[in-house]
Amino acid sequence: MQTQPFRKMAIFDMDNTLLHKSFIYTAAEKLGFMPELRAIIQAGYSDIIRTQKIAQLLKGRTQEELIAVVRSIPLVGDAVSVIKGLKEKGYVCGIISDSYTCITNYVKEQLGMHFSCANVLEFHDNIATGVVSIPANFLKLPDNDCNHDYCKCNMMQHVRGQYDIEMQNILAIGDGVNDICMVRKAGIGIAFNTEHDRLKEVADHIFEERAFMPLLGLA
Repeated sequence: MQTQPFRKMAIFDMDNTLLHKSFIYTAAEKLGFMPELRAIIQAGYSDIIRTQKIAQLLKGRTQEELIAVVRSIPLVGDAVSVIKGLKEKGYVCGIISDSYTCITNYVKEQLGMHFSCANVLEFHDNIATGVVSIPANFLKLPDNDCNHDYCKCNMMQHVRGQYDIEMQNILAIGDGVNDICMVRKAGIGIAFNTEHDRLKEVADHIFEERAFMPLLGLA
């Protein structure tokens, strides 16, 4: 990742934010492993163990099958135009997700974004092995007041350092509980079309509609 002369950064969650649905839940519906996915989610595993177990559900699937799933999920209608507008205002734009790079990179390219950060699903001869690598930059930092062993805010700290952008110049947009730390720490945090009160409490702004256009008024 090369340093660019950007002034500001916009970081988007992917599932239920840039995309109208969650990739892994949509995959579970289309590929037939919803009961197994729900059992893992309900078991109360740590974030890291849960991530590893969910990846095992994709074992034997081809990259094409997984891309077909994400291709079936609509993007938020104004995402392309708003990201273009943010870039024109000097923003570097990217995705931080707990999904997989094979999926986030596809979405990044569809939207003309600069980067995507996610877990790395392992493939052998184009077939998913069920093994996932969690980038070290997601893991707990000694100087971070976040107590999570795995957190998007750690990756946010890493990426902003790569681009030499101050935290107060970051927009962070997410919808879920796992976005709370990232939204809280960013200069401007957005709770996007969420039902989670804890996320709304830490956000600077709450977007009730599934549209990004109000971002341009904040940028």
